[in-house]
Parts: sequence; C-alpha cells; structure tokens
Amino acid sequence: MSLYKLITDQELADYAAAIERHGWRTGDFHLQEDVFDPRTAEVEAALGEVGVHCRVTEAVHVYRLGPGFEWARDFADDLEGGKFGRSGESAPPSA
Repeated sequence: MSLYKLITDQELADYAAAIERHGWRTGDFHLQEDVFDPRTAEVEAALGEVGVHCRVTEAVHVYRLGPGFEWARDFADDLEGGKFGRSGESAPPSA
C-alpha cells in the first residue's frame, strides 16, 4: 500500500522502472507529494502535485496529479530527454 494520498502503487512502479531503465538508482531521487485543498485550489482538474528531486544533479521538476495527468510517464519522458541530467553525472559545481 502506498504512503501517498494521490500517487498510486502502479505509478510508483512505473516511476521506479523508468529510473532503472535509464541507468539511475531509485535512491538518486526523492518524491514530495502536495495534495491541493479543494476549497482553495486554483486549478480544478489537478488534485495535487509531485515534486521529483534528483539528489545527484539537484534537478527538480514538478508534475500535476489527478485525472488526465500521467506524471510517471511525463517523468520518464523527462529522464529520456535529460532534464535530470544523465546517470553517472555528479552535481554541478557551486558558483
């Protein structure tokens, strides 16, 4: 059973599979779920967001959660496109 309110077990499995498929380790990433309060949410279709933080490169991207949103697929596409860097990279040097 998932520890998340909106993220399903299948989405977590798809997320983990995408990470491994692209040569990363699941420990290289951290998820942060944010569930919108329906009384104050400005976007009716979205029920929340999930932030994905790459601990290796420090890249962060936020995806919408809810009906019609496929955050795990979008995350996999972003991995493929290099938005989190490439596996085996180190964090960028501090300025």
